[in-house]
Amino acid sequence: MKMRTLLVAARVVVGMIFVLAALPKIAQPHEFAVAVFRYRLLPDQFVNAAAILMPWVELTAGLCLLLSPSPAWRAAGALIILALLAVFTTAIAVDLHRGLDIACGCFSLDPRTGRIGLLSLARNTILAAATAAVLVDALRADIPRRRPW
Repeated sequence: MKMRTLLVAARVVVGMIFVLAALPKIAQPHEFAVAVFRYRLLPDQFVNAAAILMPWVELTAGLCLLLSPSPAWRAAGALIILALLAVFTTAIAVDLHRGLDIACGCFSLDPRTGRIGLLSLARNTILAAATAAVLVDALRADIPRRRPW
């Protein structure tokens, strides 16, 4: 399989994951706020703001990867997704270290499903690697080619 095909596949897969993960959070902001609260990482006064803003950032960044014909917009979406993955992965790692047994809140808002664990960390690491490849590709495509003369 050609590298270009792999990069397009990575862009589509990561973009779809973030779009699809954002939709239930946007549709059910109260349930997502509860999921954010369970991580016990934010001061209470910031939980609702994070729960309202974060899914829209996820949706926008995912759409940038899926729909933008511009390498600059794809790079921006990939950079935002990398930042989100860094935050999410850190939150999961901290709470695993604390011994909390909570639902991830990543793809389902049901508190009985999708527990955080090493698999969550591995998934985020793979997503981050794919997103980093998309970012590098978009940045390379956005650099004007110099002519030798």
